[in-house]
Amino acid sequence: MSQTETSRSRVGLRRWLEFIGFFWVAPVFVAAVPSNYLPPIPVLWAAAVACLILLKRDATLDRRTLWGVAGIRPGLAGVLGRFLLFAPLLAGFAWLMEPEWFLRLPRERTGMWAAILILYPIFSVIPQGIVFRTFVCHRYRPLFGDGIRMWLIAGATFGFAHVVMHRWEPVLITVIGGIIFTATLLRRRSGLLADIEHALYGDLAFTLGLGVWIYPGAARQGL
Repeated sequence: MSQTETSRSRVGLRRWLEFIGFFWVAPVFVAAVPSNYLPPIPVLWAAAVACLILLKRDATLDRRTLWGVAGIRPGLAGVLGRFLLFAPLLAGFAWLMEPEWFLRLPRERTGMWAAILILYPIFSVIPQGIVFRTFVCHRYRPLFGDGIRMWLIAGATFGFAHVVMHRWEPVLITVIGGIIFTATLLRRRSGLLADIEHALYGDLAFTLGLGVWIYPGAARQGL
């Protein structure tokens, strides 16, 4: 093996170890620690800032995967079409899994619901987009490529991060969502469009009552 091949092999091994540690070991650790010691949103933003610093230092980064305004117009119809298709399925799933909480937030706490619709995309979707879409798809492209394999890997990575909720249901639905959002990012080269799509489903999930999975104690006290 040549020196160049040896160097590439070492870089690949480091990327594998980094990927496994950051995206598969770390979520298990965070899930094991009480949320009052490691609150999810500050942890998420700390990870997003770290990822953003690494991305900004990389001259090979396609900046469209962070923002990509030009990709919104040609891709928006597809995003909305998929949402119209999958939204009823998510509603049915929410009704089956959490009938007690179905549509309870907008009916009983309208102000809180409206605030969540505005704040969730800003404080949750944006950092998740940086970490689980832009960073994963760029940094680990040498490992997984830029096609369907990456869609599946990034979707599984995004879903597994939701083990911090200590339930299997959010992991399942976010794996599916992660695949969809990653496909949007890579096909349209628009981080913003993928964030818009993510926000649509996230806000719908809160509307349907699935926010109880995130903060079950607070939800039961507040409603």
